[in-house]
Amino acid sequence: MSTIQSLERGLRILDLLAEADDDPMRRGRGVPIAVLAAELDVHRTSALRLIRTLVAAGFAVPADGRSGYRLGPAMRRETMPGIATQRLKRAARAYLEALVDLTGECAHVAVADGGRALVIDDVETDNPLRVVLTSGRHVALHCTSAGKALLAFGLADIPATLPGRTANTITTRVALEAELARIREEGVAVDDEENDEYTRCISAPVYGPAGRAIAVIGIDAPSVRLTAERIPEAAAHVAAVAAKLSTALGMAKTA
Repeated sequence: MSTIQSLERGLRILDLLAEADDDPMRRGRGVPIAVLAAELDVHRTSALRLIRTLVAAGFAVPADGRSGYRLGPAMRRETMPGIATQRLKRAARAYLEALVDLTGECAHVAVADGGRALVIDDVETDNPLRVVLTSGRHVALHCTSAGKALLAFGLADIPATLPGRTANTITTRVALEAELARIREEGVAVDDEENDEYTRCISAPVYGPAGRAIAVIGIDAPSVRLTAERIPEAAAHVAAVAAKLSTALGMAKTA
């Protein structure tokens, strides 16, 4: 077993323990060593060696009164978003590709991060006229579809200041709160040339195992192609793909 392979497998174990911790039905019960071995496709003794290394470092602990393992004290709360983000990124990739196929536009998945929206992954369209994307970028909350969806579904707080980016940017709290109420009612957020006068974007919430919004997924398009007339159809595609990703993550939106 190479050093890199051992590291990859150790990280995969932490990912599996984090998934169990995210699931209310499994939380505290631990993940059995047989399950870890099967997921890693290794012999039980190899899985035991890996988990014991993590236990010795405090990253995992035996589940109370059970034969499984759960996250340990070294996995402080601030380390968890990174694990969850990587898991979301892997899960969302196929759905981003589906959005590109359905709409012909670039697709994104984003999470809240420090008062801004963090785009953790993108898939670009082959269309030569497209919005140029860079994964890992931060965008404003009040004037992007990703940011407004994060605000509307409780993943971020309204910023203290709402600077204008274009003539369409919402710059007052009253107007933004009204917009967020509309987004909650309709289930999608639209950036109607509010961040860039040549770009329209649409985002919808993604729900996790606990039935709470955890991220948003959507599209970015040149406004000359994503016209006002096209928005309803494109929004329906975005909402449908977001619902499918939510189901894949373990929980679609609940009433």
